[in-house]
Amino acid sequence: MIDLVGGGGAMVAVNDSTRTLRRTRSIQLDHVWRALETGAWVTAGFRSATPWLSSITGESPSASSVTLRLAERIQQMPQVKATFADGVLAESALRQLIDLWSFDIAGEFARDERMLLGWALQFASGDLTMLLATWLLHNDPDAADKTAQEQFESRELHLSSLLDSMGRLDALLDPEGFNLVRAAIRHLSGRTTQDERTRAQRQADALVTLAKNYLATAPHEPGKKRNRPRFVATSDYDDLIAQATGGTLDTNSGRITITPEAVRRIACDASVHRLITNGQSTVLDFGRRTQSVSDSLFDVLALRDHGCRWNGCHTAAGACDAHHAKHWADGGSTDQTNLVLLCWFHHHLLHEQHWSIKPLGGGHFTLQDPHGQTHQMRPPQIGLTLPPAQPLNEHPVAPLFNPPV
Repeated sequence: MIDLVGGGGAMVAVNDSTRTLRRTRSIQLDHVWRALETGAWVTAGFRSATPWLSSITGESPSASSVTLRLAERIQQMPQVKATFADGVLAESALRQLIDLWSFDIAGEFARDERMLLGWALQFASGDLTMLLATWLLHNDPDAADKTAQEQFESRELHLSSLLDSMGRLDALLDPEGFNLVRAAIRHLSGRTTQDERTRAQRQADALVTLAKNYLATAPHEPGKKRNRPRFVATSDYDDLIAQATGGTLDTNSGRITITPEAVRRIACDASVHRLITNGQSTVLDFGRRTQSVSDSLFDVLALRDHGCRWNGCHTAAGACDAHHAKHWADGGSTDQTNLVLLCWFHHHLLHEQHWSIKPLGGGHFTLQDPHGQTHQMRPPQIGLTLPPAQPLNEHPVAPLFNPPV
């Protein structure tokens, strides 16, 4: 009976059971290899070894394919095989060594097997990957180039629209592209104040922010400094004011239904047209477009806020929306006293998760969460011009934005 009460006992138990699993796995690989040598899968009437092994073990075809690969290639690595059979070598490290080996570098691998095994026992997975890649580059540069090209050519991205208007992305990226995307998403997915999102949700929002960053800096209309949403929503004006029924949103990519708060959020900082129809089809009037927030006004907000004003958020101003503390549809003014920059996620949170914001003047706002607690949003001082040095008998220059009295 294993004692798992004490910390030391638990560590010993986990270590022993892990080594036992590896020894058992090594025995399995030997049995699989013998079966391959005798052609057992052919005798059993299977077209290949993968479905044969899958039928025996109950594992998926992909898992069975990995087992077959390990069983075959580990025979070319006597030192690696013996160490794995002793339960010392992790299977993840074994797989990296297996993936490294090929007939083209069999001689070089045999020559350096003890060194490669030492790396596998000593270094963590990420470091081992770099070491093995460097070794391959020195010993078979053509194969390294071929692998890199094959990885690049296999890149793909699929976007699928679901029945409920949600969307699913499935991507395969080459190592360089993946690390670039991962670094950007990690940079934009840090946890902020009062942030209850899961890591997966923060990463999803970071991807949306990347898209907004690009669209904000993509080629603009002549005479325009920034891109605002192309917002063609069908919603009754009285419903917009009363936050009643939702509407539909038409973009260049399709048409979806949206909630009343989503209508108000998108219209918070977008180009707005008056559209009068006779029923659902005939357009009687398509009025002149009005800009909710002009480029010059947005520049003032960018100078004051520098980016998203939510505490702990570092999204740049160019990727933010100008949020009306009191919505223009409710009579709120479109000026700097009633406007604050918010990133996509926090703009969404404020409109649709029962948060509210109240202007105090001078760029200061009070943020109220759904539980009724208030949080102060003070304008950052980074980037503001410091007052020049003054003689002691003179008053210093007042700061650009004063806190409310």
